Amino acid sequence: MDRVSPHIPNQAKFWREPAFGSIEMLQATYRTHRFPPHAHDEFAFGIIERGAQAYLDARGHRLVMPERTICVINPGNVHEGRPALEGGWDYRMMYVPTADLTSMLNRERRPLIGTLHFSETVIDDPQTMRLLYDAHRCSESTDIHPLEKASRLTAALFQLVQRHAQTAPRTDVSTLLPGAVKRAREYIDAHFVENPTLDAIAAVAGMSSYQLIRAFKHAVGMAPHAYLVQRRVAMAKQLLLRGQPLRQVAIEVGYCDQGHLTREFRRFFGVPPSRSRRQ
Repeated sequence: MDRVSPHIPNQAKFWREPAFGSIEMLQATYRTHRFPPHAHDEFAFGIIERGAQAYLDARGHRLVMPERTICVINPGNVHEGRPALEGGWDYRMMYVPTADLTSMLNRERRPLIGTLHFSETVIDDPQTMRLLYDAHRCSESTDIHPLEKASRLTAALFQLVQRHAQTAPRTDVSTLLPGAVKRAREYIDAHFVENPTLDAIAAVAGMSSYQLIRAFKHAVGMAPHAYLVQRRVAMAKQLLLRGQPLRQVAIEVGYCDQGHLTREFRRFFGVPPSRSRRQ
């Protein structure tokens, strides 16, 4: 794998891989960046190329993702990350929607029964890691045919699932939330562009603002405002990947100016939006 000078600052670039559903790709060099608590709607699969990342989830579980290992984060798992070593870490990530992964598995074998999940966050499997790495590098190239890209991604993801995934009885994660918190989260999902007030969200939940903050953080893993910001930034990233200009994106996700969006985007991804899209 490539070695990168430790003097390079934080760098990150995103792109979509149209050869495989709606998968998003990330290649990043993080020297000092610290991720705030956040969660992904998709499966996050990564390869640590250099250094190590320190990982902490909402339940207080800490671990280190070292060089040449696979990192896996299940959808909805609130977590944060930071450098585990002085030089930070380099990694390649792919964010795979559950529907796309399930569709691939159903085409390759008997229909999947239950909910797919991974019990290990760090996986030491050099062969599968190499398949994921080569598939990611293949996606990054503009000179490779989409058929080869789709084939490499399919083979790598299928082997990762075959070797390391489990299934559990199908459960809608939202049904596990207390009713008041579920109503509050759904309200934020539907109205985050409108910048809803804490009082308005609490009224929907049927509790006081203080009660909502405590209950929401306990159940979701972050406060209502942090959850709202995460939804805005995630939507902004999707719109930017579709090629929309930054000023328009800022307005569409609820910011009054692009500077505010740029600050929040940098907090989540370590770089401003203008430097995150692959040209």
